[in-house]
Amino acid sequence: MKKIINVGIVAHVDAGKTSLTESLYSRTHENYKQGSIKKGDTITDTLDLEKERGITIKTASVSLEWCQTKINLVDMPGHIEFYGEVVRSLNVIDIAVLVVSSLGELPTQTRRIFDTLQEAKIPTIFFLNKIDIETARPEYLISEIKNKLTSHLVLVESLFSQESRDTLIENSPYLLEKFMNDVLISEIELKNELNQRTLMNESYPLILGSAVTGEGIDTLLNLLGSFDLVDKSKDNLSAYLYKITFMNGQKQAYFRLLSGEISKNQTYLLNNQEEKKLPRFLVLQDNQFVEANSIQTGDIFMFPKCKELKIQDFLGEPLTNELSLPSPSLKITFQVGEEERMTLLDLLTELSEEDPLLDFSIDKETSEISMKIFGRVQREYLEETIRRRYSFKTLKLSLPTIVYKEIIEEIGIGTIDVDESLNPYWATMTLKVEPSNLSGIQFDSLVTTGYLKQSFQNAIKDSVFSSTKTGLYDFELTNVKVTLTDAEFFSPVSTPSEFRKLTPYALYKALLNSKTVIVEPVVEIDVSANKDYLGKAISELGKLEGNVLNVSEVEDEFNLIAKLPQSLFLIFEEKSNELFNGQAYIKNKIVSYQEVVDKSLYQQGKVDRIKSLLIKGKE
Repeated sequence: MKKIINVGIVAHVDAGKTSLTESLYSRTHENYKQGSIKKGDTITDTLDLEKERGITIKTASVSLEWCQTKINLVDMPGHIEFYGEVVRSLNVIDIAVLVVSSLGELPTQTRRIFDTLQEAKIPTIFFLNKIDIETARPEYLISEIKNKLTSHLVLVESLFSQESRDTLIENSPYLLEKFMNDVLISEIELKNELNQRTLMNESYPLILGSAVTGEGIDTLLNLLGSFDLVDKSKDNLSAYLYKITFMNGQKQAYFRLLSGEISKNQTYLLNNQEEKKLPRFLVLQDNQFVEANSIQTGDIFMFPKCKELKIQDFLGEPLTNELSLPSPSLKITFQVGEEERMTLLDLLTELSEEDPLLDFSIDKETSEISMKIFGRVQREYLEETIRRRYSFKTLKLSLPTIVYKEIIEEIGIGTIDVDESLNPYWATMTLKVEPSNLSGIQFDSLVTTGYLKQSFQNAIKDSVFSSTKTGLYDFELTNVKVTLTDAEFFSPVSTPSEFRKLTPYALYKALLNSKTVIVEPVVEIDVSANKDYLGKAISELGKLEGNVLNVSEVEDEFNLIAKLPQSLFLIFEEKSNELFNGQAYIKNKIVSYQEVVDKSLYQQGKVDRIKSLLIKGKE
């Protein structure tokens, strides 16, 4: 049985990660001529858009063999706005190679990627690339990595230098005891110690090299081939679906076999719900997927036709400690002629299956098509991708806007009686709405099933979730608890349908009696930059009425933590390159919601329509 290791190649834009994949592949395949991004003939960047821009958008995989080890390389996106692709791939890799260019400064994107790897607890190797170029500054970049990322670097080429030996020995009780007893410590013991500490995220090997000349490639391959991972072949079956693509209209599903084994024509449990027979699957071999009779633990495999499968599906047992994905907080809208509308919807359905974070929706009243995204680069990619798949003549995409939400701040009661003129149904109900600490909509019932049948209560509950997703101002309703406090049915004419249709009347009446507020995300930012820019940062945040929480200084950098509404954060982010000369590292996360500053968002259109619908209930 061959040893298998899955390796993610990650980096900031233009660090050379695709070139590194090319170099690793050509080194292990004698008949393969190394491709280049400039020529557009690389083995992993297969999208036309990737070839033209020289960036990686979709995750691609190739395999190679070295030292009796099958190494599956996953060349992942480097841009944060393709976050879904990155995080889902992190769920299936064993170790990451973080490529850093030895030219210029340490990019902020590298710091962001390393933070993500740390949060995911992915063992990481640094490959300091482009050292063959005359302007390379490897010593400076190594110092930057130590100061800004991790001080636990171990230079693989100088593993047996006094500094590296001392670092490894001091942090190993076993080696330290041998050293104190004057027992000789072998090179193999030092290598094993480095491997173990790397897998535990306690050390980070660093290799100096060049993807173009091949320097450092053998060192990296030897290191990757030396890792001994836990054998999970005898464990219960677990396979995770991390990627969906479409090829000539056919849906393809990519899995990583995390544990156990899979054989052809056997039946396995899908999502703990249904038995699925696997008559045909393909396994990753070199730069393609080929048919196989079985899959070995750790390997990547694919189903070529799989209409019913979706990302995050699993065979056998689910993935443990799956990385969570953030929700996009921006959205774009699509304008398209009626004759091209269905074509657009078909393409958006495909894209949302490839990346579930790209969740598109259709407004029930206006028929407007919108999609949630992370930012400008993702919008550009979406537009170009859509236009390449179909030559639209009428398509227009809006600029990104904030995804606002609607919450309530006070308890509201809504009662609809059977004898009210606005009530055409044989049903009566009272709903209470109140603020909740949980996101989304929660439902509860204080009415016993002995008083109101379960089928009627189920119909009310279903209607709460399906027909009242937006509040009074057409924004997503969230952090609200809806409670059924009273209801009455009239036998034999009352039906579940009657209660289902009446529910929106009672709910909107309750919302009108509560205080409904439009809110936007509050972003907590963590800014790191040279101390010379601290004054500019505080000044700009003051203009935006940001709340500065903490300021500290370490060596030549300041660190500033602040909170501000997302609408103002977008302004700060847009100005950041100018403010900090492109050298600031800005981490951000949504921590809460607050009422919007822009009161013009409170359009009365829908409120007036609801009031006119319910006005008779107030007479």
